[in-house]
Amino acid sequence: MRLKLEYLLCLSIMVVFIKKCVCVVTPNLTTQTNITSTTPQTEDDEDFVPYHGERFTVFDWTLFRNLAKTNAGNVLLSPISIKLALVLLYEGAQDQTARELAEVMQLPLNVLATREKFNNILKSLQVPSSTYALNIGSRIYIDNNVLTRQRYAATVKTFYNTDVINANLSDTHAIATKVNSWVNNITNGHIEKMIDDEKGLENSVMLIVNGLFFKGAWRRKYFAPENTRVSKFHINSNESVNVPYMHTISRFYYAESSRLDAKILRIPYDGSKFAMYIVLPHTLTGVNHIVNQINPFTLASDMWNMQEMPLDVWIPKFKFEFTSHLEHTLRELGIRDIFDDTAQLTGIAKTKRASRHLQVSDVMHKTGIEVNENGTIAYAATEIQIGNKIEEGTFHANHPFVFYIEDETTATILYIGIVQNPLNASGTTGKIEQEFPSRLSPDTATVTPNPVATSTEDRYAFFNIDLLQRLNEDIEGNLILSPSSAKIALTSLVEGTGGRTRQELLAALRLPPDEYTIRRIAKRTLMPLKSHQNGTEIDVATRLWINPVLTTSPNYMNALHNYYGTDIQQLNFGNANVAANMINAWVREHTRNNIKSIIQPGTLAADTQILLTSALYFKGRWLKSFDKHATRARCFRVPQRGCQDVPMMENTSRYRYAYIASLDADVVEIPYSNGRTSMLIFLPSHEDSDPYLQILSKDLSYVPMRTLLTSLNETELVLSIPRFSIESKLDLRSSLMRMGVLDIFGMAANFTGIIYNDYLRIGNIIQNAKIEVDEEGTIAAAVTELMVVPLMANMAPAFIANRPFIFAIVDLVTSETLFAGRVMDPSMSNFESI
Repeated sequence: MRLKLEYLLCLSIMVVFIKKCVCVVTPNLTTQTNITSTTPQTEDDEDFVPYHGERFTVFDWTLFRNLAKTNAGNVLLSPISIKLALVLLYEGAQDQTARELAEVMQLPLNVLATREKFNNILKSLQVPSSTYALNIGSRIYIDNNVLTRQRYAATVKTFYNTDVINANLSDTHAIATKVNSWVNNITNGHIEKMIDDEKGLENSVMLIVNGLFFKGAWRRKYFAPENTRVSKFHINSNESVNVPYMHTISRFYYAESSRLDAKILRIPYDGSKFAMYIVLPHTLTGVNHIVNQINPFTLASDMWNMQEMPLDVWIPKFKFEFTSHLEHTLRELGIRDIFDDTAQLTGIAKTKRASRHLQVSDVMHKTGIEVNENGTIAYAATEIQIGNKIEEGTFHANHPFVFYIEDETTATILYIGIVQNPLNASGTTGKIEQEFPSRLSPDTATVTPNPVATSTEDRYAFFNIDLLQRLNEDIEGNLILSPSSAKIALTSLVEGTGGRTRQELLAALRLPPDEYTIRRIAKRTLMPLKSHQNGTEIDVATRLWINPVLTTSPNYMNALHNYYGTDIQQLNFGNANVAANMINAWVREHTRNNIKSIIQPGTLAADTQILLTSALYFKGRWLKSFDKHATRARCFRVPQRGCQDVPMMENTSRYRYAYIASLDADVVEIPYSNGRTSMLIFLPSHEDSDPYLQILSKDLSYVPMRTLLTSLNETELVLSIPRFSIESKLDLRSSLMRMGVLDIFGMAANFTGIIYNDYLRIGNIIQNAKIEVDEEGTIAAAVTELMVVPLMANMAPAFIANRPFIFAIVDLVTSETLFAGRVMDPSMSNFESI
């Protein structure tokens, strides 16, 4: 026999009925193979690499959190089963109904991307395998009195492999028999009756039924039946029950999560595709903390910290069923319209008799699971690897825990659950009979979180928006800065710091601690910043100015030259005027004379020891130029000053554009001629609620640039933006200190990687930046200066940017932000903040 874990079905059923007259449709997801592994696995080692892409599981964990809070006992749900049922409704929904489903489920920003997402998931789940069994299917039963829209039926069949079946739904006994038979078949007989109450089908015109069955064998046959022992399971600090525990000592991937205050154990199944994760709190009552804190981003981080190690593992055998009626939970999450008479499901069907609305009457979810050690000990014994047993190497799941089963190739969660008591065999949320607030109720607004899982490069890019946000808090009026220029300077500084100074810089820059990764990321960032192609020119230059009397570290000098393209120039700062003239001449040269100076007369201290300057120049020609003759004075609404006439450029063409719900803003991409650089403009939808763009700049922190770019779709657009010119002189010290970079400015600064025998600190960090945007394109330049001194002192749709907006110049390949800024009043050209 094999050692197996059986996941006995997850199934969702929706009953859609009309109170007066009706509309209907039906889909079906195909059944897959149910074959159990019969061939022994021989591999001894497993190279586990967590899923690296963006996870489509925010809704999964939000739904789980809400269900867990309202159910004290065991909980089980299948997020993918529920999402597959709901997305079939989304395909036929319109207006507010569609928006609610899309926002709460965190669907991609257009319907084509949504179809591709689910189609890829289904293809992955339907790959035949001899090592596990997985059946998945959906059907839509629709009443004969309803005419299905052919487009809807074709869409659900093509992208979701779902059949629409016409039937006489008024014959409740016959339809219940058909549905129960189909469910019984897809779940291999584990759910015999999905519909117990045939009367509940009265007045229904449409049923959406989705089923999922999974049966997998443990990959290494860990648990021998003779090792099972009965021991106490602590339900809480005062109550315990005796349950059978499966036991093994073997190698597992394992992590400690400080955020969840829990241990995380991964148990893979045969086939190297699925795994169960058990999240065990450190304390008896810690499962509620896990439920409140768990999310895909925390888990993704914890997965990357997993290490394979020998563990003494005790897991209770458990088997239970769970039935939930999800209307109450979905309403709390913000999906309300489908349950009200305001529901817009007009894309699904039309009726033969006069009718107004389809609406959902119930969303029922029935699940079951059994975890045991069924199988033989022969093969498992050869896999046992015993290490030195230590207390930290024990995983004893003897109190409530969270578990989930994931398709690791797509990061699709099949099942999530809580075990509060392994002896409890069933649970239900019940059909909650109460009046629910409609979507129009003002005090029921739901905000769904939208953080994003990210790569190391994406996290490095967070600094760009973080810096913009901090400056935006302090500065009124127009603003232009170059995050790339500041970031290059700070990253090269990391090489020469140590201790807490280094840790603060790494934290602010979102960089890992190892030098190899830092240098690789820096090189990838710098590569696109030197190019001249098709009329668009980008150039970056960095120079370290150093007092000849300093004894500097050759390793630091070599690192600057080799990994950051920094040249080194000795300079006697004692003659402040001569030194300032030399530095300003370098600035003019590398910004093509757009920035005249960065050192103002009398500001260069004679005791300066090191000065780091980073210059970035950008000159981009629009891929689609604006006609100068179309430019005319138009109203631009300036906060507190009202309408101001400014020159507005206009062009009608195809641009990549989208409304980004998580930002509540319209975003348009205006490409430059080199094909890899674009300007993005972020225009808030409700100017009155965010006149100074404070909310928008904060929200940008939660959406990686890479994600934004993939969300845009080519659209015929009337594009109107102001011609503008901005120059800013910014002292970044205050903003960086609020970002946690403190030590470099104070007496605790640690620059031991730069010099051997002196103590240094950063006096200030100055950036001059300038941008000009006109009908032909953009010219932008920026210089960042870090001064180090001795440690002694202190129709077509229209996109009309006629109100304050945020802009960014972005490298589309690396998603790096070269320049970012804010336009509050295009008629104002200069701004200084020192």
